[in-house]
Amino acid sequence: MNDDIRIPDRFESLQNQFSEVRQLITPVDNDVRAFIRFRERAFGKNGGLLCFLLGRSGVGKTTSIHSVSINQPDLFGQVCSIPSDTEMRNVFRWIDLNAPAKDAEKATILLFDGREVSDDEVGIRQFISYLNQFLRKRPDILFCWPLTDSEWHSKLRAIAENVGGANLCPKECDYKVLGPDRSQWPSALEHLLLQFGKTFEDVGFANDLVLEIASRQETIGDFLGEMNFIISERVSRTREIKRLPNLLFVVTSSGDVTGESNRIRRAGKQILAAEPLLGHSPRSEAGKWWTERNKTPDHHLGYIISLFNASLVTCSASAVVYSCVHSDEEQLNSAAKQAGLQPNPGNANRTIQASEFFKFLSGSEVLEFTTGRRGTMSEGTIQSYGKIQELSAKKHKLINQAICSLAKSNLVGLQFGLNSSFEIPSGNDLFTDAVLNSNGKIYHVEFHHLSEKQCKAASIASYVMSKLKTYALHHQIIPR
Repeated sequence: MNDDIRIPDRFESLQNQFSEVRQLITPVDNDVRAFIRFRERAFGKNGGLLCFLLGRSGVGKTTSIHSVSINQPDLFGQVCSIPSDTEMRNVFRWIDLNAPAKDAEKATILLFDGREVSDDEVGIRQFISYLNQFLRKRPDILFCWPLTDSEWHSKLRAIAENVGGANLCPKECDYKVLGPDRSQWPSALEHLLLQFGKTFEDVGFANDLVLEIASRQETIGDFLGEMNFIISERVSRTREIKRLPNLLFVVTSSGDVTGESNRIRRAGKQILAAEPLLGHSPRSEAGKWWTERNKTPDHHLGYIISLFNASLVTCSASAVVYSCVHSDEEQLNSAAKQAGLQPNPGNANRTIQASEFFKFLSGSEVLEFTTGRRGTMSEGTIQSYGKIQELSAKKHKLINQAICSLAKSNLVGLQFGLNSSFEIPSGNDLFTDAVLNSNGKIYHVEFHHLSEKQCKAASIASYVMSKLKTYALHHQIIPR
């Protein structure tokens, strides 16, 4: 699990980083209209076109091509990208083998990216001659060649005009890509940050700072690249310098622990969310304290959550009960058995493996992320958990050790010492419930065992914010 925030500044890196990019691409109306005109001209003259897309690096040339395919699916098919490592003299063979079948309705964009210069003039002439013949038979093809160098463009245009005249490459097919307006750049960054479960506040940015940085950059690619550098310095570099731990909050309950936890973490993720945390417990002492700190971007709750990479996972009452049933600690064992539950290694393993706690440590995706109670829980489990929860004030460490021991017996990469890894004093009133090593990654874990009545988002939020305050003060991120 890689926790670094990497903001892509080119379409290629965007595509490599995210499996689904549709929702991340905002159409630029002028660019979309230009491609529609190209399509209409190609179908109108019954022959495909060679289109030169002009503009400096980072303006959005490649993104504009994919944008029109995504946002105009009735008019354009999927973009067909020619691999950049294909030699110029072999490109026509690649096209013969890979170009999609002829379509009477939709245009296909053949993207010829990463070809800024070439000293193979003979190869270029041969290729453009082939392209002229190919496009004459394919009115559904727009061969798009992004360029940044004006001299290289002039050279290619001269060859194209000599080979195919205006039919191959009309003057209007020299198109300067506009890309998104500068006013849209912050919104684009915001959408990218959300893919990491982050907001501007989570990386310590005020809106005016983002706008000021945007005003200094020439292209959206430059802007995103600069923001990526600043975010790396503000989050990753600060974490490294201050040697900040990864914080993991584990909440257990016989109540709707998943549903209530979902209210204070990012949708589809286990990352804590600053706004809901404060929204559910604004009048608690911790809530009031963070409200004041939020007035300073460097002390904002969201930024502190990012610095500690703080996540929240749940563990079911069943997993807690079976952990204690199989514990060697007599009082826990007895409390778990009071409602008639007996040791059952199979059930114990299944319940811990199904928990978010286990899946998070193992690096598995938590597929089910619902509000509301999952499945059914026996009355015996509810009663047993109640007895264990009543002991948590005095037996907190033992309960945590039991849960972690059951997880360890099912997870090869989980390491800790029963005596050395629990209730670790760090000074300044900070005690960490457990320090766990999962496949080489260290987590500082804080457990919170709640009764069914206590299992409310407000209660969890107050506890989490109080702990985050203690960690922020201890590590001197926020002055006392």
